[in-house]
Amino acid sequence: MRISLDTKEKSFHATLAIGGVAGLAEGSIRAASLTLHTMFPGMLLTIVAAFFGGFCGFFIKDCARLARGMKPYRGINNDGMMMGAFLGAFLGTLFQVADSADGANLVIGSMTGAFVGALFGALPDEFVTPILQLIHQERDTSGTD
Repeated sequence: MRISLDTKEKSFHATLAIGGVAGLAEGSIRAASLTLHTMFPGMLLTIVAAFFGGFCGFFIKDCARLARGMKPYRGINNDGMMMGAFLGAFLGTLFQVADSADGANLVIGSMTGAFVGALFGALPDEFVTPILQLIHQERDTSGTD
C-alpha cells in the first residue's frame, strides 16, 4: 500500500524539518558540539509562528472581505498558508545564514520567514487549492505518475 501525502502535508513536514535543522545548527554552533535536543524547540517555534501567521492572514482576509460586504472566507484545505510557511521558513533561514557572521539566530530567521510566508500565503488560499486540484486531476487522467 502506497501512502501519498497532499501538498499541505508535504509543506507541513518540510516546515518542521527546516525548523528542526535550524534549531540543530544554532544549538550546535552555540555549544560547539552536536546537540540534538535543540531540534524540537526549533520545530515547535517555527510551526507555531507559521500557524500564527496563517491566523493573522485569514483574519486580515476576513476583515477585508467583511468590509467589502462579502461573506468571510472559511478555508478548508489551507494549502496556500502551508506552502507559504514552507517557502518563508526556507528563505528566512537562508537569509539568516547569509546575514549572520556566526550563524546565530537561525530559528528566529525560520520563525520570521514562516510567519510572513503563512500570512501572505493565507491571502490567496481560496485560489491555490482549486489550481492544485486541477493539476492533480489532469495528472490522474493522463495516466502519468
